[in-house]
Amino acid sequence: MSASLPRCLEKGRLFRQKLKSGQNLSGAWSTLGLAQATALMARAGLDYVLIDLEHGQGGVAGLAAQVQALLVYDTAVMVRLPDHSEGAIKRVLDAGANIIMAPVVDTPAQASAILSAALFAPEGNRGVAVGAIPAADQGYLPLEYFAHANEATTVVFQIESPESLENLERLMSMDRVDGFFVGPNDLSASLGVFRRFEDPEFTRAMSDIESTARRKGKALGCLPYAGSDSAALHARGMQLAPGGSDQAFLRAGASAIVSQLETDNG
Repeated sequence: MSASLPRCLEKGRLFRQKLKSGQNLSGAWSTLGLAQATALMARAGLDYVLIDLEHGQGGVAGLAAQVQALLVYDTAVMVRLPDHSEGAIKRVLDAGANIIMAPVVDTPAQASAILSAALFAPEGNRGVAVGAIPAADQGYLPLEYFAHANEATTVVFQIESPESLENLERLMSMDRVDGFFVGPNDLSASLGVFRRFEDPEFTRAMSDIESTARRKGKALGCLPYAGSDSAALHARGMQLAPGGSDQAFLRAGASAIVSQLETDNG
């Protein structure tokens, strides 16, 4: 990796290379929006942290602090967008995100608009900021940033509805989309079988998603669900299967202390 590139682009290129190599990647959700918690997870050696701006508690200001806290680690910053708006995409990338995950992408038209907002011309129409934005870890953005930002930006779309299933072939035929991520709770709910993951309606949908992704050469991921933990999803070829969250890790650690004391006290 070139030493002349901003650190955020170095991290982005490293992640995209790993993803394209086909290897399974370690990751965890950041839902609290706390830079300290995110840095502790990155220190463990995760390939990525997934900062949730759709359902999580943080915002763009908190994201910028998390990006800065992670600059010393190779752990890439993946951000689940709060919405599909051009403004949200622009601010998340300006904050230094390496990967954007767009929720509920149902149509090729939606996908094209997101790609356009995420990539600089001529591939897209991302707005140009040259001032002291968070991604400018050197205090400014050198020209190398604009020359290499597109190749260092990973774009992932979520499959969460019957409409996205109907358009699956077209969505997964789009060249610049790097991968897809299944939200099993939303997908099962939209299919009328909420959290009934053994229902044929859900299993057929998952089988179609997995086979289409393999055929189209797209990276695939999924939130672990009952009967399919991270290890099982990785074994099925899903490279992105985050294994927990900051909230879950804190809760599990505290619960272990309480459980041990209850055992000791008889």
